[in-house]
Amino acid sequence: MTAVALISFVCHVLHIASTCTSLGGLFYARMVLWPTLDTLAPDVREQFLAQAIRRFAVIKWTGVAVVAVTGIVQWVLTFPHIINQMHYILFFGIKMIGAVGLFSITFLLAMPTETLRQMRMQRAFWAGLNIICGLTILVGAALMHSAARR
Repeated sequence: MTAVALISFVCHVLHIASTCTSLGGLFYARMVLWPTLDTLAPDVREQFLAQAIRRFAVIKWTGVAVVAVTGIVQWVLTFPHIINQMHYILFFGIKMIGAVGLFSITFLLAMPTETLRQMRMQRAFWAGLNIICGLTILVGAALMHSAARR
């Protein structure tokens, strides 16, 4: 295995693992965490939620950084070898629409400003929308993968 092939393989694995971890965390939060928060007393709920968000923030932002870096490396290594580059770019655009949506929602929810308090009060809705963004990313990635194999 050449050095380029090894780098490509490692980037591909890290890219997928980071995406799965981030999307899995969003899915867990939306389907398990948010629905069960109502069983806690309001004062305990806020404290618990603050701790959960703080703990997941490190995982979330590390995942964003790993996905960005490994995505750039994969693009540089893969794109010159794509036969139908227009399809590949189109599918990449679909993936990026989901990524920009997911990143924007996540970034806004993380901002502690009073202006975004209403948004934070509806975390379950935004987590659901983030899951849709994550699925859009996966669809775009699958299409890119299929275009790269043609």
